[in-house]
Amino acid sequence: MIRRLAAGVVGLALAGAVPVWAHPATELYIPIGKSPGVSHVKTRIGRIQSLAAALSGLTLATDAGPAYVAAGRATRIYLQFADPSRANQLGSYADCKQGLMAEAFIAEDGSVPWIKVLVP
Repeated sequence: MIRRLAAGVVGLALAGAVPVWAHPATELYIPIGKSPGVSHVKTRIGRIQSLAAALSGLTLATDAGPAYVAAGRATRIYLQFADPSRANQLGSYADCKQGLMAEAFIAEDGSVPWIKVLVP
């Protein structure tokens, strides 16, 4: 009886932990503006207007006006290609170019865990 209870508690704990590590892994494949519960709520979407030096961030031209996004070394850059024959992949800050469409997720603590960039 105690073993079953312990197994159930461990199972529930693991089930609750799955979304924590699974979400960043799947975010690469979710199109810009389509992340459930995140896009248009906790993100800024627009064209890259300008880039700051040394991985410090970028400014997006959004419908509500310019929005500065403070990127950091821990920020993941997801490249999404307009050409459907090319697979999405991880990129770097160097792949962020002025004029490209991008979506940046801003966490509750103000950090930016990821930025998606649409590459033509």
